[in-house]
Amino acid sequence: MRAIHLPFTLSLCLLTAATAHATVIVHETLEEMTARVPLVVRGRVARVVSGWDPGHHRIWTWTELTVTETIKGEPGGVLLFKQPGGEVDGIGQAVAGVATFREGEECIVLLDRAPDEPGVWRVYGMSAGKIAVFPRGGKLVAERDTSSLSFAVPGGGAAPVGAVQVLGPVEAFVAQLRTWARGGGQ
Repeated sequence: MRAIHLPFTLSLCLLTAATAHATVIVHETLEEMTARVPLVVRGRVARVVSGWDPGHHRIWTWTELTVTETIKGEPGGVLLFKQPGGEVDGIGQAVAGVATFREGEECIVLLDRAPDEPGVWRVYGMSAGKIAVFPRGGKLVAERDTSSLSFAVPGGGAAPVGAVQVLGPVEAFVAQLRTWARGGGQ
């Protein structure tokens, strides 16, 4: 595969002179993110497909998610969301910080409408808006991987986020998301 790395950053990145090995986003807590987005769902990834934009300049990846639980919003049974990057015919475009999905995986996603494609969503906050659901010790656990992200620091610069954040048993985490979605604090 021939990889093409595209810069995908917010304008805040332009304020810093240092080269980042991660995408810089504005820091928001999960509570703030949940309150901001119109849609939070739990589901299983049915399909992941990459393709070129109409001008054949950028590759996008579309993920089809079968919704198993609605936490906030009114999604319907199957959702389609897109993200920058992917691989088509041996050519890859990588975007640091983008959430990745595998067919068959269970996850929780915080979604916002894609501004350029009606009926399609995007993961809010890049990988910060995807929570994977994994079996651990006989229980399902919620985990978030933000290792390719940095948060913008007030006054300039960026602070690395870290790696994997274990959010606890999935049912307790979903209950917390529901509280946040209704406007309740921690």
